[in-house]
Amino acid sequence: MQSQKEIKNTDFYSFRADANVLGGFLELPIPKPIPTLAPVSLPAVGGFTTASSEAFTLDGLISCGKASSHVVGRVLEDGAVAIESTAVVEDLNILQVVRAERIVARLSIWIKNGEGLKVSTVGSTFEGLRLGSRPRNPWLNEELQRFERSRNGATRADAERIGALQVAKINKTFAGRDNAEWADNRSKWMNGKGKHGAGCSLVEGFEDAKDCGHVVDIPSFGRIFLGELFITPDSAQLVSIRAELGCPVTGKITVNCSGGGGVHD
Repeated sequence: MQSQKEIKNTDFYSFRADANVLGGFLELPIPKPIPTLAPVSLPAVGGFTTASSEAFTLDGLISCGKASSHVVGRVLEDGAVAIESTAVVEDLNILQVVRAERIVARLSIWIKNGEGLKVSTVGSTFEGLRLGSRPRNPWLNEELQRFERSRNGATRADAERIGALQVAKINKTFAGRDNAEWADNRSKWMNGKGKHGAGCSLVEGFEDAKDCGHVVDIPSFGRIFLGELFITPDSAQLVSIRAELGCPVTGKITVNCSGGGGVHD
């Protein structure tokens, strides 16, 4: 057995990391929860955990094929913390309006005392996305991709700076509409005005409309938010799709939530 002196890393870190594929609730036509698919939660000491689910459907309104998630976390020899949280869904269908062949939310997190938290979203994708009757290929933020290639990771300050630029695009897209004020209020968390953190989106727009932002208002359906990345001083979360239904079917749904952090002492 190793003595305390022989153990290279004696830093204390309590992990809080999780991932899930689908969840939320419906309010109309009948109030009911949407079961959380493939949920995983990392033990406080770190390690590895995984879950999967076969095809799922809820009253013909929401369905998906295979779903899986996993979380890995460990404290490195130099005291840094490494977390990787991933959620994957196939054949997603929400009210026949939002459909996708495959969506991946992959979030890597590094935390080191004195250097703060950094993240990478490398591996996150939207494949075969369709909104209404149209295929839409999300245009991903180029600066976040550069962080991935340089292996430096993005900080909270980076996310706040990127988010502020994205807010301007969202406001421009919604200018003159009845919901322009709503769009401005809904995106304040991206420009440094959030109470507890800052964030941005992986998505700048679509290949056919690169500067429209990550918020899509779909008549007779509701709104969807793509690729939301939220960072606090000690944690981060990535959500592939957040749907706020505002049609005869109302409720809120998230698709692919991955995140992690914890307490470092």
